[in-house]
Amino acid sequence: MDGLLITAGVVDTGQCDVVADHLSAEGIDPATFGPGTGTLDVGDLTTTLDAFDLDGDGIVDSRVVSTDSSGSDAAAIVVVSDFDRDGAADRVTIVESDGDFAGWECHRDEQGVLVWDRIDSGTL
Repeated sequence: MDGLLITAGVVDTGQCDVVADHLSAEGIDPATFGPGTGTLDVGDLTTTLDAFDLDGDGIVDSRVVSTDSSGSDAAAIVVVSDFDRDGAADRVTIVESDGDFAGWECHRDEQGVLVWDRIDSGTL
């Protein structure tokens, strides 16, 4: 594949157009987040008090959000990071109310489909 064009709602891989699912960081459900979650919007990194520079390069790239799936046990604290500043999360860390955590990074497969890989997990 020579190139990849991403526009609002569409991923153009040069082979076919794939509708991209966009989920807000606040909409993450720890029970269902996984490889096929799709594009995750980081949100506003410029004016929110929950935003910070995680990688130390002087550019705000991450924010902390709290999710609450209708009062269920799926409530969690989520750190979303956009290191390449394209508006979509590159890394997500989810810490659930019981102390379970999982870290995820995304990449695109050979067909240009966004896939999340779990890079860390455990219990605090």
